[in-house]
Amino acid sequence: MSAEEQPDEPDEPDPNGNDDEPPAVLLIGDGDLSNETARALEAGGARVVRLCQPDEDDVREALEGEDVDSVAVVEREDAIVLRFALMVRGISQDVPLLLTIFDQTMVEQVGEVVPNTRMTSLADIVAPSLAGPCIDERFTAVTFKDGKPVGLIEGDGAVSEAPIKSPRPRRVEALARALFTPYDKSAGMLLFGAIGLAAVFTLETVTAMFTLDESAVDAIYGSAKTLVTVDPNQKVADGPAWYKLFTSVTMIVALLLAAAFTAGLVNRFVERRLTGLVGRNAVPRRDHVVVVGLGQVGMRLCLLLRACRIPLVAVEADENGERVGIAKELKLPVVIGRAADPSLMRRLSLHRARAVAAVTADDLENISVAMTARGIHGDIRTILRVGDGRVANETRSLLALGLVRDVHRLAATLLAAQILGGGADSVVCIGDDAHLRFPDGRLERAELDALAQ
Repeated sequence: MSAEEQPDEPDEPDPNGNDDEPPAVLLIGDGDLSNETARALEAGGARVVRLCQPDEDDVREALEGEDVDSVAVVEREDAIVLRFALMVRGISQDVPLLLTIFDQTMVEQVGEVVPNTRMTSLADIVAPSLAGPCIDERFTAVTFKDGKPVGLIEGDGAVSEAPIKSPRPRRVEALARALFTPYDKSAGMLLFGAIGLAAVFTLETVTAMFTLDESAVDAIYGSAKTLVTVDPNQKVADGPAWYKLFTSVTMIVALLLAAAFTAGLVNRFVERRLTGLVGRNAVPRRDHVVVVGLGQVGMRLCLLLRACRIPLVAVEADENGERVGIAKELKLPVVIGRAADPSLMRRLSLHRARAVAAVTADDLENISVAMTARGIHGDIRTILRVGDGRVANETRSLLALGLVRDVHRLAATLLAAQILGGGADSVVCIGDDAHLRFPDGRLERAELDALAQ
C-alpha cells in the first residue's frame, strides 16, 4: 500500500479525556442578572449547570455528580451569596469560586475565610460606564490611571483616555447659593429668620441713636431687650408718634422672624438631616449630577463621581433605606422623595446640572424620572439604568429619553469572562456592544451584546 493510500491515523486521545470538552460552570442564583450571565457563559462556549435556589444536597449533588471546573454565585443580596458560598466551600475547598458581593467589609472578611475566591459586584462593574456619560457626553466610561481618574472616549472601535476636568472652584458663589437658595425649607427659615432679626436689630439701634439721642451702647441695649421681648426701650414712650408706630411695626416683624428662626432651628435639631447649608453635604447648584436611587449601583456611582471631584446630589424615595445612613456618614447630600415628582426636581437646579442618572432598580421608575427631568429642562443629559433587555430596546427606539445602559447584560459580559478565566478587568460600551477591556488597554468585542439583542 502506497503512502498516499495509508489510512489516517486517529488522533491520540487526551490522557484526561477532556480535550474537546467545554468548561463546565455551576451557576447558582436567580433573577435577570443570573440569567444574563448564563447566556454570556454559553455564548463563550461553556456548559452551564444552573441551580436557582438550591439547598446543600442540591449543591453537593451538582459538585460530585458533574465535572465542574468553576462555581459562580450571582445574586443581589450579599447574605444569600455568602450562604451559598459557604455551602460550596463545605463540599469543595479547591473549585474556583466567583461571588457577587457589594459590601466591602464583607468582601474583606470573606476573602480571609473563603479560599480560592474572587469577588465583584454588579455595582462595581457598571458604575464606571454610568459615571462616564454623567461627567461628559464624550466619555463612555471612567477608569483610574496611576491613581487619577480619566475618561474613556470612544472612537473608531477603540477608546482613548482624556483627563477629567474638575469644575473650577467658585467658592464665593457656591457659598452664596447654598446660603440664599437652600434646598431645605427649614434651612431657609433658619437663615432668613436670622438675617431678618439681625436687620431689625440694626435698624432699631441706628434709629434709636438718631431719634432718641441715645449713645450706641444704650441703643444696642434697648434694641436687644425689645428684640428678645424682655423689656421695651423706656425712651420710646417719650419719643415722637411716628417713631412709636415705627417701633410697633418692627416689633411685630421681629416676632414673626423669631418664630421662623425658632421653627427652623428646632427642625434642624429634631429631624434627620441629610443635607447641610454649607460643606460637603450641601446640595450643589452648578455643574452637578443628580443621581436618582441610592441602591448598590447608585451608591457606587455617587462614590465614583466624588472620587472624580464632580459635585452630586442623590435622590432616594425610602428615608429608611439601607444606604441612606451610610451616605450620611460619608457626607453625601441626599434628598428624600420621588424624583418623578416635578416639584422636587425643580428645586435641584437642573438647568445648571451636568446630567441626571436614573439608576433605581425599577426600570419603569427610571423612565418616569427621565421624562420628568426632560419636561423640566429639555436639554438635560439623562442616563438610564435598565435591567430588562426588552425595556432597554423599547426605551431607546421609542422614547429616546437619553443614554440607556442595560446593566445586567453589561455586567454579565464581564462576569462570564472572569468565570472562564479571561484577563479582562473591565467592560465598556462602544455603540450598542459590550467590549472587554484588558489591563494593556486592548479591547475585545464580547459575543453577547451588552445593550441589545
